This record gives sequence, C-alpha cells and structure tokens, in this order.
Amino acid sequence: MEQLQQIRQWFNSLPQKERWMVSGTGVLILVTLFYLIVWEPMHLGLQTEQQKQQTQKEILIWMQQAANEVKTLRTSGNRSTVRDKNKPITLVIEQSINNAGLKHSLKKIESSGNNGARVTLNEASFNQMLVWLNTLATHNGTRVVSANIERGNKPGRVNARLSFERP
Repeated sequence: MEQLQQIRQWFNSLPQKERWMVSGTGVLILVTLFYLIVWEPMHLGLQTEQQKQQTQKEILIWMQQAANEVKTLRTSGNRSTVRDKNKPITLVIEQSINNAGLKHSLKKIESSGNNGARVTLNEASFNQMLVWLNTLATHNGTRVVSANIERGNKPGRVNARLSFERP
C-alpha cells in the first residue's frame, strides 16, 4: 500500500508532458502483455483446433467412402458367383450393375453380336465401376474389349462407354 502511495506521489510530481508519456507507455505495455499472454495463445489455439476439425472431416469423408466400397465389395462378392453361359450377356451385365450399386449411373445397354454388349454409364463412381468390372471378369468371364472413360462433373465420378465380350 505504501509503495503504491509513493508511485502516485512520484507520478503526480512529474510535469504534464512526462505524465502523458508514462501513461502512454503504460497503456502500450498493458496492450502488448494482453496480446502476448491472452490474445495470441487463444488465436493460435483456435487455428489449431480448426485444422484438427478439418482433418477430422477429411478422415470422416474417407471412412464413409471406404465403408461404401466395403458394402459394394460385399454385395458384389456374394452375388453372381455362378457363371451362367446360357444367360444373355446384356442380362448378366444388367444384374451385375444392379449388384454393384451402379444402376442410377446406367444410361444404356445394347447387344453387339452373339456374345458382346455395349454399356454407357454417366456420373458413375470410379471405384464402384472398377469393382463391378472385376466382378464381371472374375465371376462371369466377361472381359472389356474397349473402354472410353472420361472424368465426370464431380470428384471420383466418371462417364464411361464400355464394350464387353464373353467367350
């Protein structure tokens, strides 16, 4: 208490200009301390948390895509395991497209020759399409003769024109 009294007496004994300078310097020191002790750590912490949140969102999106791929693999692995050479290739392709979850992307299926077919897909999931093509080759003996695949409007989506043949 007595020290505070001495500081007041000293401050009041200063000329007016020096009081302004001491007051301004004191305010500047207080603002600097507030910035260094309170504002900057809080701001850095907020940025760090926002980066963590963005990373968590990216991981969540990746995990959801992986879960969908697992579901697709499970359904495509459980169905169409018996190769039926008596079924028309267009029917085999249509059933396998439904099993792979690509029905909404199917634009056209048409027959070409005895054991051939042409398929057009719009905005199909690239990963699902690869799983579907693997399933066709593995379980149905159907192979791709020609493929024209273009990037779709959304990431991970493609437009494809495929020609198939079954020996």
